[in-house]
Formats: sequence, C-alpha cells, structure tokens
Amino acid sequence: MSIDWGDTNAECIAFDNAHGIEFPTVSGIEGGGNAIFNTYGVQYAPTYILIAPNHDIVIQSLWPYSTNTFITAFEAQGVVQASCGPTANFTSDITEVCAEGEVNFTDMSTGGDIITLMWTFEGGEPETSMMQNPTVVYNTPGNWDVTLNVNGPGGNTITIEDYIEVKELPDVTQDPFDVACVFWVPFELTGGLPEGGEYSGDGVTDGMFDPAVAGLGDHTITYSYIGANECEYSVEENLFVDACTGIDEINAATVQIFPNPAENVVNILSETDMFSISIYNITGKLLEDKDLNGNSYQLNTTSYQSGVYSIKIKTEDAIINKRLIVR
Repeated sequence: MSIDWGDTNAECIAFDNAHGIEFPTVSGIEGGGNAIFNTYGVQYAPTYILIAPNHDIVIQSLWPYSTNTFITAFEAQGVVQASCGPTANFTSDITEVCAEGEVNFTDMSTGGDIITLMWTFEGGEPETSMMQNPTVVYNTPGNWDVTLNVNGPGGNTITIEDYIEVKELPDVTQDPFDVACVFWVPFELTGGLPEGGEYSGDGVTDGMFDPAVAGLGDHTITYSYIGANECEYSVEENLFVDACTGIDEINAATVQIFPNPAENVVNILSETDMFSISIYNITGKLLEDKDLNGNSYQLNTTSYQSGVYSIKIKTEDAIINKRLIVR
C-alpha cells in the first residue's frame, strides 16, 4: 500500500489516477498518513517493517532494500528460509469406469524443479508409470487408490483413496447360430442372454436377420446388453449364409406345394419319402414340427395368420426349403 504525507484524499486519488496506481493509498491529512509516519518513524520510501505474528514491530526499518537484507533480518529472528519444492497434483477425464475401460490421467503438479514422476495405480494396468499423462486400463471391479510422487528438490506425494470406481460388466452370452440359406425369409435372432439386448451386423434390422441382404458367407453378429449399472458388454458369433445349392435348387422340383397362396389347406407331395416337415413364421419361430413317413402331407392353415411362411422338408435325398403364402 502507499502512505502519503500532507495531501488530502482528493489529491491522492488524482495522483493515483494520473500514474495508474491501483494499490490502495492512505492520504496524509484525511487518511491518517501523517500519524503513521510519526508513529512508525518512517524515513525512507519504500519502507519495509518486520512485524511479528503478535503484531509487535521487530525491526523498525529494513534498509537498504535487497534480498540479503530480508534474509539477514529473518534469520536474526530465527526464521529459516524454506525450500520451495513442487506440489503433486493430478486429474483425470473420468473417475467412474466400466471394467475393461480406460482412464486418461493428467499431471497437474506445480512449483519447483520436477525431475521425474512416479504414478501408482491400484487395480490398474499398468500398475505404475513414469509418463507425465498416462492411460490406464481397469479390469477389476472395485474402488482403487491413485498415487503420484513428484521427485525433485523438496519432492511431494499425493494419494487419493478410492479415486477410481470400476463397475462390473454384465455376464453376456450368445448361443451359436445355425446355418441359414440365402433364400430364407427374414427371421428373428435369438439365443442372447440376458434377454433384452440388441443385435447388430450385416443383414440385421430390429433384431431380424435377412439372409438375402447379408449375402453369402460368414457374418459376424454382435449381441450387446446394458446392465443395471449402465455398463455395456458385447459378444460375437458367426452366422453362415449358404447358397444351399443341391438342397433346394436341384431338389425343389421333387416336392410340390399347392395351392400356393393357400387359404385353408396345403398339399405337399414328394417324389421320395418325406421324413419330417417344419413350419416357421416370418420371425423364424417354429410353428409346427411333424415327423413323417410317406410322400404326401396335407397342412391345415386355417389357424395361420395371413403372411409369408417358410417350410423345411427333409427327404431321404435332401433338405428342401419352400416359401408358403397364406391369405
């Protein structure tokens, strides 16, 4: 602060404004500046006075102004100059993570000459790091401490207990898929647990798989489920789409289905004995599965809703797939 001798408040304000002085000024006449001069015996400008914690004046005037003057004055009072070392500190992009998730740490240490850093990540991989801003993977659920040690003159260490919370992943499984023929109608994907997850992949729309859209070959189908703690886990299974040549194209002529479209009944005739017949709706749900021993079968469709169905017929020569339309 500035202490003035002999001027009024207005004069001090004008002086400060003219010279761009922002710190407070005590005027001589109205502010009591003259009394301060007299009380403390101020003789020089600037004046430094050493005052103890109990407010006693220890040294009336520190002069001449220099660093050594201050060091000598402090040491004469038993005050030893401290070493100004670094202060360890850190932050991270997140503090809650699902198992198998990553956390990016940032060194926020300040002050002093920092030579090296040493991180310790309880429950993390890696367990330790000397990088300034490491990335750590957490696989084990729980609450884990993080420690940062700053090595240098007057080094410093910070530990934050339970800084990272790792949430458990849901237990997700998917049954293997059967081979699908490219000409099959779209069918519903099933076998994922817990139920209520989502399917994705080639030819998948709203949980339905369309072999024709996916095309021939192997396709990776992903089943994802989000648990109660908002953690998501996914599993993958291959679904193979076959042309089924020799099963339907070559042998299709050996089986006749009529009338098609049907209204009440459908006649199925085969040149060879049929061993079984299975009926699926458009979602892939099995509606009827019947063992046979003959070359003819009459299917009653009066209980079927209008739509497209898939009929799988096993004969002594092949497995034949047919489409049936019910009006």
